[in-house]
Amino acid sequence: MPVARFLDALLEATIVPSFSRIGPVVRRRVAGWTDPTADLSGRVAVVTGSSGGIGREVATELAALGATVWVTSRSDDRARDAADEIAAAAGAGATVPHGVDTGELGQVRAFAARLRDETEGIDLLIHNAGALTAERHETSQGIEATLAAHLVGPYLLTRELQDHLSPGARVLWMSSGGMYTQPLVVSRLEMDDTDYSGTTAYARAKRAQVVLAGLLAEEYRGRAIVHAMHPGWAATDGVSAGLPVFDKVMGPILRTAEEAADTMVWLATADEAARTSGDFWHDRRRRSTTYVPRTATTPRQRAKLVPWLDQRIATAEISTST
Repeated sequence: MPVARFLDALLEATIVPSFSRIGPVVRRRVAGWTDPTADLSGRVAVVTGSSGGIGREVATELAALGATVWVTSRSDDRARDAADEIAAAAGAGATVPHGVDTGELGQVRAFAARLRDETEGIDLLIHNAGALTAERHETSQGIEATLAAHLVGPYLLTRELQDHLSPGARVLWMSSGGMYTQPLVVSRLEMDDTDYSGTTAYARAKRAQVVLAGLLAEEYRGRAIVHAMHPGWAATDGVSAGLPVFDKVMGPILRTAEEAADTMVWLATADEAARTSGDFWHDRRRRSTTYVPRTATTPRQRAKLVPWLDQRIATAEISTST
Protein backbone atom coordinates (compact mmCIF):
# COMPACT_ATOMS: atom_id res chain seq x y z
CA MET A 1 0.00 0.00 0.00
CA PRO A 2 2.39 2.76 -1.24
CA VAL A 3 0.11 5.66 -0.24
CA ALA A 4 -0.27 4.34 3.29
CA ARG A 5 3.50 3.86 3.64
CA PHE A 6 4.18 7.35 2.28
CA LEU A 7 1.72 9.02 4.64
CA ASP A 8 3.02 6.97 7.57
CA ALA A 9 6.60 8.03 6.84
CA LEU A 10 5.55 11.65 6.47
CA LEU A 11 3.77 11.58 9.82
CA GLU A 12 6.73 9.91 11.52
CA ALA A 13 9.18 12.49 10.16
CA THR A 14 7.14 15.38 11.51
CA ILE A 15 6.86 13.87 15.04
CA VAL A 16 4.00 15.98 16.43
CA PRO A 17 1.34 14.60 14.06
CA SER A 18 2.75 11.11 14.52
CA PHE A 19 2.78 11.17 18.33
CA SER A 20 -0.52 13.05 18.71
CA ARG A 21 -3.98 11.65 17.98
CA ILE A 22 -3.59 12.74 14.37
CA GLY A 23 -1.36 9.69 13.91
CA PRO A 24 -3.83 6.91 14.68
CA VAL A 25 -6.73 8.74 13.03
CA VAL A 26 -4.86 9.00 9.71
CA ARG A 27 -3.12 5.63 9.91
CA ARG A 28 -6.27 3.73 10.79
CA ARG A 29 -8.04 5.16 7.78
CA VAL A 30 -5.32 4.83 5.15
CA ALA A 31 -3.93 1.48 6.34
CA GLY A 32 -7.32 -0.06 6.96
CA TRP A 33 -6.72 -1.05 10.58
CA THR A 34 -9.23 -3.46 12.04
CA ASP A 35 -9.87 -4.10 15.70
CA PRO A 36 -8.25 -7.24 17.17
CA THR A 37 -10.53 -10.27 17.09
CA ALA A 38 -8.21 -12.94 18.53
CA ASP A 39 -9.74 -15.48 20.86
CA LEU A 40 -7.76 -15.27 24.11
CA SER A 41 -9.90 -17.73 26.02
CA GLY A 42 -7.72 -19.73 28.38
CA ARG A 43 -4.85 -17.26 28.08
CA VAL A 44 -3.34 -15.53 31.11
CA ALA A 45 -2.31 -11.89 30.78
CA VAL A 46 -0.46 -9.81 33.36
CA VAL A 47 -0.81 -6.06 32.85
CA THR A 48 1.06 -4.04 35.45
CA GLY A 49 -0.22 -0.60 36.35
CA SER A 50 -3.64 -1.41 34.94
CA SER A 51 -5.94 0.31 37.44
CA GLY A 52 -6.06 3.43 35.26
CA GLY A 53 -4.92 5.15 32.09
CA ILE A 54 -3.50 3.22 29.16
CA GLY A 55 -2.90 0.08 31.19
CA ARG A 56 -6.54 -0.10 32.17
CA GLU A 57 -7.60 0.16 28.54
CA VAL A 58 -5.18 -2.62 27.58
CA ALA A 59 -6.51 -4.83 30.38
CA THR A 60 -10.11 -4.15 29.38
CA GLU A 61 -9.53 -5.01 25.73
CA LEU A 62 -7.64 -8.21 26.54
CA ALA A 63 -10.40 -9.29 28.93
CA ALA A 64 -12.99 -8.55 26.25
CA LEU A 65 -11.11 -10.99 24.00
CA GLY A 66 -11.49 -13.68 26.66
CA ALA A 67 -8.21 -13.52 28.57
CA THR A 68 -7.85 -13.88 32.32
CA VAL A 69 -6.18 -10.58 33.17
CA TRP A 70 -4.18 -9.87 36.30
CA VAL A 71 -4.86 -6.24 37.18
CA THR A 72 -2.29 -4.48 39.33
CA SER A 73 -1.98 -1.23 41.20
CA ARG A 74 0.21 -0.07 44.05
CA SER A 75 -2.95 -0.13 46.16
CA ASP A 76 -4.81 -3.37 46.91
CA ASP A 77 -8.10 -1.47 47.03
CA ARG A 78 -7.53 0.24 43.67
CA ALA A 79 -6.53 -3.07 42.12
CA ARG A 80 -9.72 -4.74 43.39
CA ASP A 81 -11.98 -1.89 42.29
CA ALA A 82 -10.36 -1.69 38.87
CA ALA A 83 -10.50 -5.46 38.36
CA ASP A 84 -14.23 -5.49 39.11
CA GLU A 85 -14.90 -2.54 36.81
CA ILE A 86 -12.76 -3.96 33.99
CA ALA A 87 -14.57 -7.31 34.18
CA ALA A 88 -17.94 -5.57 34.03
CA ALA A 89 -16.88 -3.38 31.09
CA ALA A 90 -15.28 -6.24 29.17
CA GLY A 91 -18.24 -8.58 29.54
CA ALA A 92 -15.92 -11.55 28.97
CA GLY A 93 -12.77 -13.13 30.33
CA ALA A 94 -11.92 -12.73 34.00
CA THR A 95 -9.82 -10.45 36.16
CA VAL A 96 -7.60 -11.06 39.19
CA PRO A 97 -6.47 -8.10 41.30
CA HIS A 98 -3.09 -7.77 42.97
CA GLY A 99 -1.50 -4.85 44.77
CA VAL A 100 2.17 -4.43 43.87
CA ASP A 101 4.61 -1.56 43.59
CA THR A 102 6.86 -2.62 40.72
CA GLY A 103 9.71 -0.60 42.20
CA GLU A 104 9.72 -2.59 45.44
CA LEU A 105 11.73 -5.75 44.86
CA GLY A 106 10.21 -7.72 47.72
CA GLN A 107 6.71 -7.02 46.42
CA VAL A 108 7.79 -8.02 42.92
CA ARG A 109 9.15 -11.34 44.15
CA ALA A 110 5.95 -12.00 46.12
CA PHE A 111 3.83 -11.21 43.07
CA ALA A 112 5.87 -13.56 40.91
CA ALA A 113 5.51 -16.31 43.51
CA ARG A 114 1.74 -15.89 43.51
CA LEU A 115 1.61 -16.04 39.73
CA ARG A 116 3.67 -19.21 39.71
CA ASP A 117 1.42 -20.77 42.35
CA GLU A 118 -1.94 -19.78 40.88
CA THR A 119 -1.43 -20.05 37.12
CA GLU A 120 -0.25 -22.80 34.80
CA GLY A 121 1.74 -20.31 32.76
CA ILE A 122 1.84 -16.68 31.63
CA ASP A 123 0.91 -15.99 28.01
CA LEU A 124 1.20 -12.20 28.06
CA LEU A 125 3.46 -10.21 30.37
CA ILE A 126 2.89 -6.51 29.77
CA HIS A 127 5.12 -4.05 31.60
CA ASN A 128 3.09 -0.87 31.81
CA ALA A 129 3.45 0.37 35.41
CA GLY A 130 5.39 3.49 36.29
CA ALA A 131 5.13 7.22 36.72
CA LEU A 132 6.98 10.45 36.07
CA THR A 133 7.67 12.36 39.27
CA ALA A 134 9.33 15.75 39.61
CA GLU A 135 10.93 15.03 42.99
CA ARG A 136 13.53 12.35 43.58
CA HIS A 137 12.50 9.45 45.80
CA GLU A 138 14.04 6.13 46.72
CA THR A 139 12.46 2.73 47.25
CA SER A 140 12.86 0.85 50.51
CA GLN A 141 15.92 -0.83 48.92
CA GLY A 142 17.51 2.55 48.17
CA ILE A 143 16.97 2.54 44.41
CA GLU A 144 15.86 5.75 42.71
CA ALA A 145 12.11 5.24 42.38
CA THR A 146 11.55 6.11 38.71
CA LEU A 147 14.27 3.72 37.57
CA ALA A 148 13.09 1.04 39.99
CA ALA A 149 9.45 1.13 38.87
CA HIS A 150 10.11 1.28 35.13
CA LEU A 151 13.19 -0.88 34.75
CA VAL A 152 14.70 -2.67 37.75
CA GLY A 153 11.47 -4.14 39.16
CA PRO A 154 10.03 -5.15 35.77
CA TYR A 155 13.33 -6.78 34.85
CA LEU A 156 13.21 -8.76 38.12
CA LEU A 157 9.59 -9.77 37.47
CA THR A 158 10.54 -11.02 34.02
CA ARG A 159 13.42 -13.04 35.43
CA GLU A 160 11.24 -14.49 38.17
CA LEU A 161 8.67 -15.60 35.58
CA GLN A 162 10.93 -16.60 32.69
CA ASP A 163 10.57 -20.31 33.43
CA HIS A 164 6.81 -19.88 33.91
CA LEU A 165 6.17 -18.31 30.52
CA SER A 166 3.99 -20.40 28.22
CA PRO A 167 5.53 -21.50 24.90
CA GLY A 168 5.33 -18.55 22.53
CA ALA A 169 4.50 -16.11 25.31
CA ARG A 170 4.81 -12.41 24.59
CA VAL A 171 6.72 -10.05 26.89
CA LEU A 172 5.83 -6.49 25.98
CA TRP A 173 7.19 -3.18 27.26
CA MET A 174 5.30 0.11 27.30
CA SER A 175 8.06 2.60 26.60
CA SER A 176 7.67 6.26 25.67
CA GLY A 177 8.55 8.60 22.85
CA GLY A 178 10.52 10.50 25.50
CA MET A 179 13.22 7.84 25.22
CA TYR A 180 14.28 9.40 21.92
CA THR A 181 15.82 12.31 23.87
CA GLN A 182 18.32 10.19 25.82
CA PRO A 183 21.09 7.72 25.00
CA LEU A 184 21.79 4.68 27.14
CA VAL A 185 24.72 5.38 29.45
CA VAL A 186 24.53 2.67 32.07
CA SER A 187 26.65 4.52 34.63
CA ARG A 188 24.20 7.45 34.45
CA LEU A 189 20.97 5.47 34.61
CA GLU A 190 20.39 6.04 38.31
CA MET A 191 20.38 9.78 38.96
CA ASP A 192 21.34 11.20 42.35
CA ASP A 193 20.28 14.32 44.22
CA THR A 194 22.84 16.51 42.48
CA ASP A 195 21.54 16.05 38.93
CA TYR A 196 18.04 14.63 39.25
CA SER A 197 15.42 15.65 36.72
CA GLY A 198 12.12 13.80 36.61
CA THR A 199 11.76 13.98 32.84
CA THR A 200 15.38 12.92 32.26
CA ALA A 201 15.15 10.01 34.71
CA TYR A 202 11.96 8.88 33.00
CA ALA A 203 13.45 9.14 29.50
CA ARG A 204 16.60 7.24 30.49
CA ALA A 205 14.56 4.44 32.03
CA LYS A 206 12.39 4.25 28.93
CA ARG A 207 15.46 4.10 26.66
CA ALA A 208 16.80 1.27 28.81
CA GLN A 209 13.49 -0.60 28.48
CA VAL A 210 13.84 -0.59 24.70
CA VAL A 211 17.43 -1.83 24.84
CA LEU A 212 16.47 -4.49 27.40
CA ALA A 213 13.64 -5.74 25.19
CA GLY A 214 16.14 -6.34 22.42
CA LEU A 215 18.53 -8.18 24.74
CA LEU A 216 15.79 -10.40 26.16
CA ALA A 217 14.50 -11.13 22.66
CA GLU A 218 17.91 -12.60 21.82
CA GLU A 219 18.07 -14.58 25.05
CA TYR A 220 14.51 -15.93 24.82
CA ARG A 221 14.58 -16.67 21.09
CA GLY A 222 12.47 -19.73 20.37
CA ARG A 223 10.78 -19.51 23.79
CA ALA A 224 9.10 -16.09 23.94
CA ILE A 225 8.47 -13.02 21.81
CA VAL A 226 9.71 -9.72 23.24
CA HIS A 227 8.86 -6.26 21.91
CA ALA A 228 8.76 -2.65 23.09
CA MET A 229 6.50 0.11 21.85
CA HIS A 230 5.56 3.68 22.57
CA PRO A 231 1.95 4.86 22.72
CA GLY A 232 2.38 8.45 21.53
CA TRP A 233 1.14 11.36 23.59
CA ALA A 234 -1.96 10.48 25.57
CA ALA A 235 -4.33 12.34 27.85
CA THR A 236 -3.91 10.43 31.12
CA ASP A 237 -3.80 11.33 34.79
CA GLY A 238 -0.09 10.47 34.77
CA VAL A 239 0.67 12.99 32.02
CA SER A 240 -1.48 15.61 33.71
CA ALA A 241 0.35 15.17 37.01
CA GLY A 242 3.86 14.67 35.68
CA LEU A 243 3.85 17.11 32.75
CA PRO A 244 1.20 19.75 33.55
CA VAL A 245 2.50 22.37 31.11
CA PHE A 246 2.77 19.86 28.27
CA ASP A 247 -0.71 18.56 29.12
CA LYS A 248 -2.17 22.09 29.00
CA VAL A 249 -0.50 23.09 25.74
CA MET A 250 -0.99 19.82 23.87
CA GLY A 251 -4.29 18.82 25.43
CA PRO A 252 -6.50 19.29 22.36
CA ILE A 253 -4.46 16.84 20.26
CA LEU A 254 -3.51 14.25 22.89
CA ARG A 255 -4.59 10.67 22.23
CA THR A 256 -7.31 8.98 24.18
CA ALA A 257 -6.30 6.02 26.34
CA GLU A 258 -7.96 3.74 23.79
CA GLU A 259 -5.89 5.19 20.93
CA ALA A 260 -2.71 4.97 23.00
CA ALA A 261 -3.42 1.35 23.96
CA ASP A 262 -4.09 0.18 20.40
CA THR A 263 -0.58 -0.92 19.45
CA MET A 264 -0.04 -2.76 22.73
CA VAL A 265 -3.24 -4.76 22.25
CA TRP A 266 -2.27 -5.37 18.62
CA LEU A 267 1.19 -6.61 19.69
CA ALA A 268 -0.48 -8.94 22.18
CA THR A 269 -2.75 -10.50 19.57
CA ALA A 270 -1.57 -10.01 15.97
CA ASP A 271 0.15 -12.79 14.03
CA GLU A 272 2.52 -10.26 12.48
CA ALA A 273 3.91 -9.35 15.90
CA ALA A 274 4.93 -12.98 16.49
CA ARG A 275 6.99 -13.23 13.30
CA THR A 276 9.88 -11.25 14.77
CA SER A 277 11.18 -10.39 18.22
CA GLY A 278 13.08 -7.49 19.72
CA ASP A 279 11.50 -4.71 17.67
CA PHE A 280 10.33 -1.24 18.66
CA TRP A 281 6.81 -0.32 17.52
CA HIS A 282 4.53 2.68 17.23
CA ASP A 283 1.11 2.67 15.61
CA ARG A 284 1.44 -0.95 14.43
CA ARG A 285 4.72 -0.40 12.57
CA ARG A 286 8.34 -1.09 13.44
CA ARG A 287 10.21 2.11 14.17
CA SER A 288 13.79 3.25 14.46
CA THR A 289 14.97 3.61 18.05
CA THR A 290 16.81 6.86 17.28
CA TYR A 291 16.15 10.12 15.51
CA VAL A 292 19.64 11.58 15.95
CA PRO A 293 23.00 9.76 16.12
CA ARG A 294 23.90 11.04 19.61
CA THR A 295 21.16 8.94 21.22
CA ALA A 296 22.09 5.70 19.48
CA THR A 297 23.03 2.83 21.80
CA THR A 298 26.60 1.65 21.47
CA PRO A 299 27.40 -2.09 21.63
CA ARG A 300 29.50 -1.43 24.75
CA GLN A 301 26.64 0.21 26.65
CA ARG A 302 24.19 -2.42 25.44
CA ALA A 303 26.41 -5.20 26.79
CA LYS A 304 26.59 -3.51 30.20
CA LEU A 305 22.87 -3.26 30.87
CA VAL A 306 21.89 -6.74 32.07
CA PRO A 307 24.99 -7.21 34.28
CA TRP A 308 24.29 -3.81 35.82
CA LEU A 309 20.68 -4.76 36.54
CA ASP A 310 21.70 -8.06 38.11
CA GLN A 311 24.29 -6.33 40.28
CA ARG A 312 21.95 -3.49 41.27
CA ILE A 313 19.30 -5.95 42.45
CA ALA A 314 21.84 -8.02 44.36
CA THR A 315 23.36 -4.96 46.02
CA ALA A 316 19.97 -3.53 46.97
CA GLU A 317 18.71 -6.75 48.47
CA ILE A 318 21.92 -7.47 50.38
CA SER A 319 22.01 -3.96 51.84
CA THR A 320 18.45 -4.21 53.15
CA SER A 321 18.82 -7.73 54.53
CA THR A 322 21.67 -6.86 56.90
